[in-house]
Amino acid sequence: MSALNQNNIPNKTTIFFSKMNKIWSIGGLPNLWIDDVHHNKIYNYFHRFITVCLFIFVSLNIATLFIHTSLSDKQSNDRLLFGFSHPILITYYIGLQYHKAEMRNLLTKLCITLKNIYNDPDVETRMIKRAAYFSLVYTLSIIASLSSYGFDALIQIIYSDGSFITVVTAWPDIEDKSASADLVRILIYVIWWIFMIRVSAVMTLIIMTTVALSHQYKNLQSYFYNLNDIFENDGDENDLNEKEAKYVEALKVGIKLHSDTLWCTKQSQVTCSVVISGQIAVNVTVICLLMLQMVNSERTLVNALTILSTSIAVLVSTGFLMWNAGDVTIEASLVPTAMFSSGWHHCRSPTSARIRKLLVVAMTQGQKHVVLRSFGIVEISYESYLSIVKSSYSAFSILY
Repeated sequence: MSALNQNNIPNKTTIFFSKMNKIWSIGGLPNLWIDDVHHNKIYNYFHRFITVCLFIFVSLNIATLFIHTSLSDKQSNDRLLFGFSHPILITYYIGLQYHKAEMRNLLTKLCITLKNIYNDPDVETRMIKRAAYFSLVYTLSIIASLSSYGFDALIQIIYSDGSFITVVTAWPDIEDKSASADLVRILIYVIWWIFMIRVSAVMTLIIMTTVALSHQYKNLQSYFYNLNDIFENDGDENDLNEKEAKYVEALKVGIKLHSDTLWCTKQSQVTCSVVISGQIAVNVTVICLLMLQMVNSERTLVNALTILSTSIAVLVSTGFLMWNAGDVTIEASLVPTAMFSSGWHHCRSPTSARIRKLLVVAMTQGQKHVVLRSFGIVEISYESYLSIVKSSYSAFSILY
């Protein structure tokens, strides 16, 4: 039980999430950590101004669905793609703002309270590496996708005497080639980057939260398996009585840890469901539209790179969310086995009888199906991810 930590000492997890909270704050998210991220009034006013600009940007995406008519096949497809996906993406930020208190409580419980009771350093290291790796890959995929649209617009200017159009918006007009219109289009491209930075901040937050939750169940397994260490050395009668008493208290602590982890799972359902559900809707629609664009648009290397990078970004982001949520179910199902292997068989009567009853109740609770859901009904797992990817192709086949 060397990993027990009764003191409120910062661990790797708290340090990691504290640093990430500062990055999320720069990305436009509210403070989600126990430590305040201090910003001056100028930053706060700038943040509000940017938020207003982002909502105007999304409104222009929606309005363009009803305005422009003389569009190329690619522009028409992009109009549908962004006109549908951007309103959903901005709900990620709205949902987080609405649930920011719940998210702060969840991170505090998951990364501080539970870690102060028991923290397996090996599990913690794997958790941080996985969270950092997934977030980095996701961020790089988004950068590649956004850059490909900018590169495509530059190619249109250089070789086709076109305009710098990355996102089709209601204003300026597609056929307006004035200098002021070009400046506005560049500004729109910058706002699009800021918009996706904020969306990416929410996505990496949800990815890291689900990674931390699945590894908390791993941490629980480690706790129960390590209870065997209490009975490692044989001793006299009095020594065995002390070990039994110590085991009983440690088992109660473990059951409380399990109860708190289940609470974290329920909180994750509340705080993450908007993002997970929205991402599934975005995945199905965007992949269908990208396949349609691949069939109908001009077959050039730049178009192919744009479609490929965007497809990878969508599939990666959805996959990272659903895979980690699926890991929560898998790791939670292994906790009852760890409880059973905690060393209860070392106890003698009457302690043994009391422990068995306690374990039966705890294992019964642990055997209940733990799952995160999207839209309140769809179980998130590796299997459901494959089904959603297949459904995108099926929907495209029917429509096309």
